[in-house]
Amino acid sequence: MLINKAFEIIEDHPDDADFIGEIKEQMINSAEAALNVNFPISYRLFLEKYGLGDIFGEEIYGLGIEENGVPSMTWITKHFRQEEGLPNHLVCFYFTGYDGVYFCLDCSKVQNHNDDNAEVVSYISGLPIEEQNFEVEAGSFGEFLLNTLQESMED
Repeated sequence: MLINKAFEIIEDHPDDADFIGEIKEQMINSAEAALNVNFPISYRLFLEKYGLGDIFGEEIYGLGIEENGVPSMTWITKHFRQEEGLPNHLVCFYFTGYDGVYFCLDCSKVQNHNDDNAEVVSYISGLPIEEQNFEVEAGSFGEFLLNTLQESMED
């Protein structure tokens, strides 16, 4: 599983990583209920193990802090849903750092906690929904995280 390779990179670089730590399953289930989605297994595993945080300057939104701003995945997702009409099946978890581009999990196909079929798609804050392309950036959260970490180590 690609997420495990990403976890290996994180574990091999503790001085470059700053994560909040383990999140209880009850909190993850509550976030799913609040957003009315099922998270894919790779993102659930990330939340369970790391919660949220950054490595090599790459900040991954998640759970483990008060829901009143970034890097709370639930806060940013609710904010974009209310303020910009972000579709309800998308969960925002990463800001690219340029041009208002965020990455979201497309949870529309995730039926249960063993599925890992949520593609990572782009979302441009401020661009009307009817003009969004929701370009696919990765086939899963695990693939996205692994690719991001590998690219960051090369820079």
